Amino acid sequence: MVTCADGQPLPELRSCAGECDMRPSSSGHRPRLRVGSAVGVNAAPAQFAMAQDANSQSLSFNLHWVKCPPDADATLAMLSAGLLDVGLIFTEDVVHSLAEGSALRICGTFTSSPRRFSLHTSRTNKQEYHSAGQTASDPLGVPFNSLGAQIALYLFSQSSAWGGELGGLYLRQFSSIEVADAALQAGRVKAVLWEHHAACKLVAEGKWSQAWETELPWASVLYVASKDATYAKARSIEMFVDWTARAAADFLKDNSAAPASQLLASSYRMVGGAAIEWLSSISWKCRCEVDNADLMEAIYYLMQAGLVTTDKMFEPSQNVAKTLCTLREVPHAAESINDGDLTFNPDDDIEYPDLPEDLPQDVLAHTECGPVPAG
Repeated sequence: MVTCADGQPLPELRSCAGECDMRPSSSGHRPRLRVGSAVGVNAAPAQFAMAQDANSQSLSFNLHWVKCPPDADATLAMLSAGLLDVGLIFTEDVVHSLAEGSALRICGTFTSSPRRFSLHTSRTNKQEYHSAGQTASDPLGVPFNSLGAQIALYLFSQSSAWGGELGGLYLRQFSSIEVADAALQAGRVKAVLWEHHAACKLVAEGKWSQAWETELPWASVLYVASKDATYAKARSIEMFVDWTARAAADFLKDNSAAPASQLLASSYRMVGGAAIEWLSSISWKCRCEVDNADLMEAIYYLMQAGLVTTDKMFEPSQNVAKTLCTLREVPHAAESINDGDLTFNPDDDIEYPDLPEDLPQDVLAHTECGPVPAG
């Protein structure tokens, strides 16, 4: 079931009231909002809603979910080039892009829970590598082109588990956890740093042994839009944010467990206990607001890890779409912890069954493929 920490009902989808950019044109065509994601499974509620055609009639525009490369840089480039209107992007990637001079604008917070990373060794090497510090001179596997993983490595270097200098670490980047596991089992790397929820299945199977873990101390995913879209499609973006809140609520309902588990299995190979672990770790905020502290924490760690090249001061207020998004300077104490966010209750009697491993990919047609429409 859906839990709201503040006990308030979910907000109704907002109406246009005749003042917005979504009124049908004289030709009868509805405006279009092109949305892409670079956050993997975190966007599952939106994909689920599109597959179920849920609440789509409430929208006064055509929502096009554009299938993007699994790479934040590519999705950010599509936004900058006008091939997308809105993107769901990890906070550290958004802040990095803005710090480097991007003209994109933050429109709100999608997920408020932090990303968690953990360091793993092969179960067969558990005794040999009983502490994370012993991997200092050995190859370490990390996700390809992941700023989050690089920040986690910096946090690793500052922890008591680390016994060397971060600069002396030899990294090998992998495109998927399956490729990383194969390299670990073959001895091509001695440890792997990966997102915690993705590694749970390998830990449960006895293939990986966790040596260390951390979390990035900020809300994990933001809505970001091109500057032009924040002016021309402002109300469409606001309604999209409201729609994702409804989508997350529907995704977490008891009667959605079976189709939701099918989506997770077919699109993300996430089944059974791994699905429960992921659901238990994430909270969807889905609001046109962002905490100043989240943005400042992200830029601080990007700078500490040497991942930002510019010396220009980062100013959150200059990078938020002021007509759309509220920049919260100091959250109230009562609001700072799960302030009405949508979460999964692990105590509920809901099962996410272990589906067959040979389930075909993309059973549910939830993405728009092919050429990206302009305009």
